Amino acid sequence: MRDRLLVGTRKGLFVFVRGDDLKWEQRSASFVGDPVTMVLSDPRDGTLYAALDLGHYGPKLRRSEDEGESWTEVGVPEYPKGSDKALKMIWCLESAGDDRPESLWAGTVPGGLFRSDDRGESWKLDVGLWEKPEREAWFGGGYDDPGIHSVCVDPNDSRHIVLGVSCGGVWISEDEGASWACSTSGMYAEYMPPERREDGSIQDPHRVVQCRAATEVLWVQHHNGVFRSTNKGASWEELSPSPSTCRKHTRLSGGSTASSKLVDSSTQEANSCASSTWRRMW
Repeated sequence: MRDRLLVGTRKGLFVFVRGDDLKWEQRSASFVGDPVTMVLSDPRDGTLYAALDLGHYGPKLRRSEDEGESWTEVGVPEYPKGSDKALKMIWCLESAGDDRPESLWAGTVPGGLFRSDDRGESWKLDVGLWEKPEREAWFGGGYDDPGIHSVCVDPNDSRHIVLGVSCGGVWISEDEGASWACSTSGMYAEYMPPERREDGSIQDPHRVVQCRAATEVLWVQHHNGVFRSTNKGASWEELSPSPSTCRKHTRLSGGSTASSKLVDSSTQEANSCASSTWRRMW
């Protein structure tokens, strides 16, 4: 539904709808007073998922099958017993593809990727990523621990997944998470010493998005600029001049190659799938 806006905040989840007069009005509020760290409207069946951070009670996950009128508590990712890591936050939720109707991906702090095959009832750690030796180089880019904030599942091939880690770079799997490779060729980290500025596992993407119409195109809002890939993340080019640096918010809108855009919410400038330049939107 293009005329519905889900707003997750530190004070709850708020749903706004736009009427024929193009004005937005609040329809509902859920979890009032509780921090909502992620919201997913599953495009496959309309189910809503809301991740909460309840402090002393820990992260929680709720599911709604009636557009937010009621919510059911489901499972949350759990790190393996004996691990020195524990779930601190669910930072990302994504559907796993039309051919996996009950499967979801969850990116978490402190850096684990989890998959559910029963609509959130249970979760399993993606061991292929967790056991990569490069993960030891990851570090927090705002939190004390690294976190997975972006998971892009190719709509034409659900086995192809691109994810972003802050700070840990961009990672690609072509076998549905069984194996992973860091892919940051063309990126640089200006906050690191010169000899380490191109190290893949210390890059700080803030957000990774995929063009819906031309799925080989991806954008990264990096700590020090905006980068684009036109080959499914195999390599990256900096968009210059970048509209801003050290920004955290990018948005993808539009449904065709010509109209799909990456929007910098701080400067209101946009870049289309086929362009290397930015233009002012308003």
